Amino acid sequence: MNQERFNLLENYIKVGVSPLLVKNISSHSFRNSVVIESNIKQSELNGHYENTLFCPPMWYQDLLQKSKNGTVVLVIENINEIRVEEQTKFIEILKYKKVSTFDLPKNCLIVVTCSDASIYKINEEVYSLLAQI
Repeated sequence: MNQERFNLLENYIKVGVSPLLVKNISSHSFRNSVVIESNIKQSELNGHYENTLFCPPMWYQDLLQKSKNGTVVLVIENINEIRVEEQTKFIEILKYKKVSTFDLPKNCLIVVTCSDASIYKINEEVYSLLAQI
């Protein structure tokens, strides 16, 4: 990532622009983050039942814990590596900033990563929800 794009990303994060699409950047570049691999199973993305109680997914619990330390970044990694049809499973998170019945923390920013060569392999509806850097 060149310096200009890095500065733009940094400024977007400072002012809370979310969700963002960034190309060719590792999820390890973000401090205080929780990473969801794009190939996560739907059942692991949305939560689960324990007896009759509906519980949030494990990544959500990590997100809540890290949000206590200030701004937390939820990274959806390598979205272009799954089928275009499957990418729609992230629309609820991107559009409404929630998963199932659980709202994301107010201080949560969402970043979606992809490889530069595959920007055209992103679902149109998903792409329309993202600010691209």
